[in-house]
Amino acid sequence: MSHRTRTQTRTRSHVELAQQKTETRIVIDTEHGTSGLKEYSGFVTEAYNSSLYWPHVATEYARIRTSTPAIVMAARQFTAWARSIKPVINLPDKPTDDDKRYKDFRESDFENMEGGFGQYIETAIGRVPFDGWYSWNLVYGLREPDWTPPPYKDQQGKTWADDWRSEADDGLIGIRRLAPRDNSSFWRWDFDGAKRMIGWYQRDPTDGREIRLDKKQLLHHTFGDPNNPEGNAGLQPCWRLEGLQRGFWTVLGIHSEHAAGYLKFTKTEKGDISTQTENLLKQAARYILTAQEGNIATMPFGFDAELIETSASAANNLLEVIKHLDILMLSVFGMQWMALNTLTGTGSYSAQTDVTQSGITAFNSMLDGFASQWDTQVERRIWDYNKDQFPNMTKRPRFALSHLENAVPLQEVGQFFSAMKGFIPLGKEDMESVRKMVSWLPDNNPRPEDVIVPAGVQEPAQPDPNMPQDPNEPVPVTPQQQANAAESRRVLEQALNFMTANK
Repeated sequence: MSHRTRTQTRTRSHVELAQQKTETRIVIDTEHGTSGLKEYSGFVTEAYNSSLYWPHVATEYARIRTSTPAIVMAARQFTAWARSIKPVINLPDKPTDDDKRYKDFRESDFENMEGGFGQYIETAIGRVPFDGWYSWNLVYGLREPDWTPPPYKDQQGKTWADDWRSEADDGLIGIRRLAPRDNSSFWRWDFDGAKRMIGWYQRDPTDGREIRLDKKQLLHHTFGDPNNPEGNAGLQPCWRLEGLQRGFWTVLGIHSEHAAGYLKFTKTEKGDISTQTENLLKQAARYILTAQEGNIATMPFGFDAELIETSASAANNLLEVIKHLDILMLSVFGMQWMALNTLTGTGSYSAQTDVTQSGITAFNSMLDGFASQWDTQVERRIWDYNKDQFPNMTKRPRFALSHLENAVPLQEVGQFFSAMKGFIPLGKEDMESVRKMVSWLPDNNPRPEDVIVPAGVQEPAQPDPNMPQDPNEPVPVTPQQQANAAESRRVLEQALNFMTANK
């Protein structure tokens, strides 16, 4: 009896302990430490050479970006690709009517803002990967045609009317313009105590005054280093390569000039050479060896002259070094495919195709980074201003950028489908994908009544109404098809038996 009582007591004690609630405390502490960015008085010193510190590097980067052929090639290719990039608003799986209305609002806003979306994307692609960063002042506007934006006030206090007017008429808050704030006007950064960038100061080039641009009013893009407001400029490694290349170009020019030959003077009379005679010899050499002056010169008495020809033996080697530096600079941006055959004289079609795809992949990855920054800095703010007008939205849609598709040569498309014929069934959506892949055909297949049949070619047979419409339903097989399949199996079995017997 006592044993049973002890057991019941012990069991009741465990139950009581299990029913006790455990209190968990989560301590929300402040942030500790700093980002570790090398920043002093608003200036970042992360670059490996002091010549690459902002703001004075802006002039050097502008020179390289606009005068170095390899960099200009990469920038123009990026810009050409950027013209086909479109903004994308991704909806949830089961969107509500408000979700769809908000998507329509955002898509219309990209063209309602001044300059359209194309102006933004071309500026971003043409500057950010090369300089490492770029900023726009995000200016909002009321989407009503009768709404007049507030005027701009300059440093002298004069007001300037804003001629922007909304083409949309829904009363929502959208983007009036993305006003570029060129990084050539950058003066210094503004950081908080944890060394997070909260704005930057612009020095006006006309009067030298400083203007603070708050981060909350900016779209600030970075490339290469998301933890540095200056990013990691693609021109930073190119700076050293371009300097070396410039030196080799100078050497090649001097070498080519020397290859024109030189004059050998022989003194035939006794006596000292006067200063006047020496000047005459120099003048004669310049006249004879300079095409602009002609090839006739008056020689002083007592001297014979002989033109000694030389060869530019090092020219090819110097030119190869210059080409190699071009390829290295293009490789920084994944654009080395532009140098195959055209700059190197070597390479193959397959290699060029592979590296082109690699360049497009790098370009698309860069677009994803820009889209993420846009979504965080722009779409969240637009959502906060307008979310009350869309009470039944599932969630805020995410912003993305369309990708650049690699154009597949038509010959390869034909070879692929010839090889896959009989193995992979093709439907309407497959053919539409093929049309998009070759890039110059319309996206949709033509209607049966619009199909043009060349003269002498039999018109395609119309679909048999007795054939099953469900793709999962088996297709009837004719007796002839059954006989052909049986013959194919017989030939295959003979071949297998023959191979087995000769092992």
